[in-house]
Amino acid sequence: MKKLVFDIGATNTKFAVMTAQGEIHLKESFPTNYESAQAYFDSIAAIAARFLGEVDEIAISTNGRMHPDGDTYRAYTMKFLVDKNLKQEIEARTGLPTAVLNDGFSAALGEWWKGSGQGYNNLLVIVLGSGMGGGLILNGELYQGHRRNAAMIFGMLSAYGHGRYELSGMATSFQLLLYRLAMMRQIPIREMTGKRFFEFVADGDPGALELLDAYCESIAGIVFNAVRLLDLDCAVVTGGLSEQPALMAGIRSKLLAIPAQFQSGPAAGFMDMVAMDERDFQIDLKQGSLGIDANVYGALYHLLNQKA
Repeated sequence: MKKLVFDIGATNTKFAVMTAQGEIHLKESFPTNYESAQAYFDSIAAIAARFLGEVDEIAISTNGRMHPDGDTYRAYTMKFLVDKNLKQEIEARTGLPTAVLNDGFSAALGEWWKGSGQGYNNLLVIVLGSGMGGGLILNGELYQGHRRNAAMIFGMLSAYGHGRYELSGMATSFQLLLYRLAMMRQIPIREMTGKRFFEFVADGDPGALELLDAYCESIAGIVFNAVRLLDLDCAVVTGGLSEQPALMAGIRSKLLAIPAQFQSGPAAGFMDMVAMDERDFQIDLKQGSLGIDANVYGALYHLLNQKA
């Protein structure tokens, strides 16, 4: 039978009816219900009721972190779900076996299974939307960490020194970029969409270009350090924003600029004293091929391949 797969986002909840091979038979979305935990779970159960007899399992990709049991909501976007066991709640309402996975982990599995990460055993996947998420595939398996908190890249340091620190979640919040450009151009924030932001970029708006440049620099730093630390095969950038050519070009440019800086300035003299292999500083960056569907593919893979 087919599987019902949910991708629960901060704004919308997408769902798909899929085969075990990953073929999508139907795909729809609706606004994520923030009224209460009861309303949230009931909205999911109502969708499941539509496909009674057609699907036999449910997979969920959710924009939150889980406790070590993997099913109990721990932190972030939806406060009303804290300490709720999502698996138990959905199974009680639908009668269907359910698997739950963080959305960054789901995207990593999706791109590795069906997307740009196919054929690689070790990779970082970064998901760019209104915020930033990610996941790691190590030795051909999803790495979640003992607290299921691996690849929490929005909590990494993106800038530090002189006693001042900044979390990458601030430097890589696209929503914050929209807010800043709206303030610069005195436009109501509700009118500053991602589409409009990149229209400003395409028109050569100095403020938009400066904001995008800093955004790409922060992402490039995370990618560079992660690939170097773990000797990864590649890094994949996916999610809705990855489809913007200006964004991908900006990240690639920043990655090339990092080793170039080693050849000039104060570090140049030191670099002349050591035998360098330039291949160690080359990053294989790939654009995700699944975009906003990466999460549903990954959640499905997780459902089908859960370990006992």
